[in-house]
Amino acid sequence: MQLTASAHVDTFCRDNLPPQDAWPEFLFDLPELHYPERLNCGTELLDTPASRLGPDRHCLLSPGTDPWTYGDLLARANQVARVLVEELGVVPGNRVLLRGPNNPWLVACWFGVLKAGGVVVTTMALLRRGELSTVHEIARIDVALCDHRFTDDLRAADLSGAPIVEYGGVDPADLVGRCTSYDGIFEDVDTAADDVALLAFTSGTTGRPKATMHFHRDVLANADTFSRHVLRPTADDVFTGTPPLAFTFGLGGLVVFPLRVGAATLLIEKATPGELASLIESNVVTICFTAPTAYRAMLSGDHARRLRSLRRAVSAGEHLPSSTWQQFRDATGVSIIDGIGSTEMLHIFIASADDDIRPGSTGRPVPGFVAAVVDREGVALPAGEVGRLAVMGPTGC
Repeated sequence: MQLTASAHVDTFCRDNLPPQDAWPEFLFDLPELHYPERLNCGTELLDTPASRLGPDRHCLLSPGTDPWTYGDLLARANQVARVLVEELGVVPGNRVLLRGPNNPWLVACWFGVLKAGGVVVTTMALLRRGELSTVHEIARIDVALCDHRFTDDLRAADLSGAPIVEYGGVDPADLVGRCTSYDGIFEDVDTAADDVALLAFTSGTTGRPKATMHFHRDVLANADTFSRHVLRPTADDVFTGTPPLAFTFGLGGLVVFPLRVGAATLLIEKATPGELASLIESNVVTICFTAPTAYRAMLSGDHARRLRSLRRAVSAGEHLPSSTWQQFRDATGVSIIDGIGSTEMLHIFIASADDDIRPGSTGRPVPGFVAAVVDREGVALPAGEVGRLAVMGPTGC
């Protein structure tokens, strides 16, 4: 596959792509996956719905704070981009590390990096000094934006002198304060659809964590496959969930999927299952992303009655037992959508919804993907045989 002309001045990501003969085969057989050569996913996910639906539409909700509209997020993301470019010297292709819990400013930083043509490296807030040093060793971080409550381990990590800018605090040098010096206007970098937009790190269960490289088109492709064809959200939905945005399950379910359709999302920094149920009730949440353990816990006590607004529930990260599925369905009337996804594929590529769901079974390949169980030589096995799962679609690395 021939790469298009990159907007990246810093060519680190292009230089470190695997050789072409090691790339996966891609599949773009759906018309909605035919993206233009020039594409900035930040523009498509934020500027486009703000223009189409109006800047006053609610976008980001967060307990204890005023809601952000699409106009609010757009202005703040543009301000972040200006700070990155005009004060911190970020050029297209630089890697920018983000660290913090799920809240509106983390999302503003995520979009600001993309708009500036940078490559987002969102990290789990629980990572410690050594783990953060490993992230830098692999990704060669140029700048870090960090929630002011989570700076200690980051400052102790070896970032080779990369500047660390805090946000959400009271320091005059805080990113939020810096943003007030700029208007909310920024001309987004005209990235290529196949420029790297983000580096997502694997959990390291098989050893040293690995950085998976995902293009701007990949970010949209997961919204235009699983979300569009299985989840089927509308602009009137309100999303929420517990996975951190550094986990691509959370990034898709709490940012990419809702903003792709102009919906709102409730960002929760930390919540017990009971608190999650209460927030679902008080914010009239309609779509939830979390793990089977949380769905089971929300069935205890009187929590189930707080879930009446839900119309969709998505589970991933561990096996969903058929008993949990049935108990949740009996208590709420909602059929949990179980999915298989991976960091390497960015999000869910096998799932079923509604009448296609078979409790205890994950489902079918999402439209846009094909899958087969194969042997070690890659030959498809008969039904019922144990083998390796081979997947092909618009994403993969």
